[in-house]
Amino acid sequence: MDDANAMLEIMEACYNAGGRGLEAVPGGAVCDAIKIMQETHSDYVVTGSTFPGPDDPKIDELIDVEAKIIFAHGMVADKMDERLNKLVEEIESRGVIPGIALHNPVPTLQYAIEKLPQVKAFLTPLNANGLYMGDKTALEEMVDNTKNKWFVGMKTLAAGKLDPKEAYEYISKHNICAVTIGMVTIEEAELSTKIALQYLKK
Repeated sequence: MDDANAMLEIMEACYNAGGRGLEAVPGGAVCDAIKIMQETHSDYVVTGSTFPGPDDPKIDELIDVEAKIIFAHGMVADKMDERLNKLVEEIESRGVIPGIALHNPVPTLQYAIEKLPQVKAFLTPLNANGLYMGDKTALEEMVDNTKNKWFVGMKTLAAGKLDPKEAYEYISKHNICAVTIGMVTIEEAELSTKIALQYLKK
């Protein structure tokens, strides 16, 4: 997390396998690594999630790396209170597409659709095992039937429990425009990115 060069190697491996961006939580050296990638890769797209702590959500750090979408972190979003509403307003006021990361997906998504129409994107757990999804069937239906919003899948490998081919065949059947994949090795970055793109480009 604090080694920009190690992160850069994984970003490069993902890029070389066809991945064109990163979803980042601003912490450690991740923003430093992103800036290096952006210097040499003009098509590198960044989205980010706000820092989850009680203080600074670190929106400035995400704007500094030109994040196209900033998701309110799930630890804030799932409380469905005034802090979430203000965070979404602040993101939008900075000229960035506001999004919400879902840790308690069904109720938080329902709240956002009803109360925060300016939210255009959702980072949601979605995987064949139903891990972190809450009511799996209800979430699948909400994702597939909600129009004019973007859904980005996270936890798509069910915390490493699913084979990538099985995982992304499942994802390809749902209303998902992109996925985030946790990667800690170059080999993981290459394999997971190639397989995800194989299914998501169908």
